[in-house]
Amino acid sequence: MKFVALLKNVALGATAGVAVLTALPVFGAVGTITTAGAVVGSLLGGMAGVLDTMWTQRQ
Repeated sequence: MKFVALLKNVALGATAGVAVLTALPVFGAVGTITTAGAVVGSLLGGMAGVLDTMWTQRQ
């Protein structure tokens, strides 16, 4: 597994996770998000980036 590819996918996943949670009215009005929501979104997105990198390397 290439470390740079892993970091890139984690960063992109974390960004996408926060963007999705911000766009959806899950925690209230559209565009509002709590700090806890941002942390959860970035962690879930980062984990998705890790899994994507691992999956890509297996194939």
